[in-house]
Amino acid sequence: MASYKFKTERRNKLYFNKFQYKATIKIIGVQYTYYTPDIDSYKFRIEKFSSSASLQSYRQIFNSDYDEKDYWKSINFETIEKYLIYRDTMPKEKFMARISGDRVSVFSNDLSMFNYLQTIDPKMTITKADVLETDKMYFKRQPKHKYRTYFKARRMPKDFTENVISLKDTYSSLHFCPALLRALFYKTPYNPYRYMHGSFYVEYDDEKMLTILAMWFNSMLGKTYSCEREP
Repeated sequence: MASYKFKTERRNKLYFNKFQYKATIKIIGVQYTYYTPDIDSYKFRIEKFSSSASLQSYRQIFNSDYDEKDYWKSINFETIEKYLIYRDTMPKEKFMARISGDRVSVFSNDLSMFNYLQTIDPKMTITKADVLETDKMYFKRQPKHKYRTYFKARRMPKDFTENVISLKDTYSSLHFCPALLRALFYKTPYNPYRYMHGSFYVEYDDEKMLTILAMWFNSMLGKTYSCEREP
């Protein structure tokens, strides 16, 4: 593994709270390996998908470097089979793999888990999580506010929307993230309950506001960080 690219990423926690290293490789067509047990099943799927016009827009999102026809021709079944073998034979307790488009991120605490991956993509990049102080969040630019409190991922209480609106009207110094505000009013007959995403947060400058938040959302509050610019 002498030629891989190695870099660090400043983070507030390990990847998925337990992995220190992330290896990233590129495999054309890997996004179609989900729920595919072997290479023969994969080939069958590709034959089916490559003739489906409805997938064109999806492919363009993730694979803008390839046109409709060339993308399917660029898939290397030998490489795909290598990945499937790796995915199914590596000890599950030692690694985790996530796919986004034609890129695979493999997480582990054991660098030797990445040795085989370099035979799949010689340009593999390995990133080490450089964990900073766990009670601080660092930003490349000066953050807008001093503190950020996250909400827990659970179902929103019935009065949650009303409470947020009341707090916003009462305290102009509380700044709820836009995604949370949008989610407050998203409800369908098929899903009458709203669920909090773990990435939703509220920001403020006076640390005393945390006491106010606890009075209104005690069971919903997650971790609080102080926000600072990267040194």
